[in-house]
Order: sequence, then C-alpha cells, then structure tokens
Amino acid sequence: MPMYPGGNQETTADIRTFADFIGAKLVSADGDEVVAELSIEPHHWNLARIVHGGVYMSLLDSAMGLLVSLHYPNRPVVTTNLNIHFTEPASEGTLVCRARFIHRARSTMTVEGRVYLGTDRLCAHATGSFRVLKLPS
Repeated sequence: MPMYPGGNQETTADIRTFADFIGAKLVSADGDEVVAELSIEPHHWNLARIVHGGVYMSLLDSAMGLLVSLHYPNRPVVTTNLNIHFTEPASEGTLVCRARFIHRARSTMTVEGRVYLGTDRLCAHATGSFRVLKLPS
C-alpha cells in the first residue's frame, strides 16, 4: 500500500509522495503506531554498497510524519527536527520501520522511529519533532 500524506484515502489516493518514490510501503497505521517497509534495491545503496543514510532518513521521516498526520488529517504537518543514529549497515533484504509517539502537545509532537532489517536487527533509530500548522484563514 502506498504511503499517504494524511487526510482521507479517497482524497489522497492519487497523490504520490517521496516515500512512494523510494519504494516505501505502508504495512499498518493506527493512532499508536505506523509500520512501513522498504525492499532494498541496488539504487538504495551508497558507494560502499550499503543502504544510503538518506534512505533511512526518508523512511523514518515519512513514517513518523504520517503518524502525526493521522491525528490531524485536515492540517499540514511538517518536520522541525530529525535526529538519527545509524547502528548497523544493510545491503539486502527488507527494512521495517516502526514509528510511535514519545510526547504529544497541542501543536508539536515528538516521535520515535526505528528501522530494522527484518524483525530484530536495528539499523537506525531516530527522534523527530513535528509541528501541526494552522490552516490559512
């Protein structure tokens, strides 16, 4: 299933995001957690033939932002900060990303995301801050 930017799927079904472009797929989403995955392909590699850090960053940012968007489906959500730690390289297989809330305030949310190779090999961990924007009057 493609990654949706928020809102209701009938109105966003024809929108493709950067997450779709890199091959991220939405596995599940509810109010507590978003799970996405990405099958590693050679175009995801850097010169060392391991997944480029930007792929991890994009997968995490997309899943974490989607989690916030689900709570504010009719308002834009933007990333204000993303801090990532790369823990182990990967070059083949499927990356699984899990995003969960750490803290929720009125307009700023803090989210944690983890990317695993398969089910248990942690490749990257991130925390991010997201701001829910006001709609123009």
